[in-house]
Amino acid sequence: MSQKDSAMLFKPDTEQVLVRGLNAMTKACDALTKQNETLNHDIEKMKNKIARLQERILTNDSEKE
Repeated sequence: MSQKDSAMLFKPDTEQVLVRGLNAMTKACDALTKQNETLNHDIEKMKNKIARLQERILTNDSEKE
């Protein structure tokens, strides 16, 4: 085996590099999508809690009057 052949054995070709990069980006995108869904769910829960607390404040204020 020549020196050039052995160097090519360990050097990934362009397609392999691109495929690995695309796979990594896909995993990262999937993780961010899942995190975004979780955050949006948390936001909705907080909005509901705020609405309940505001209603409680209004109820308490009207009882004081």
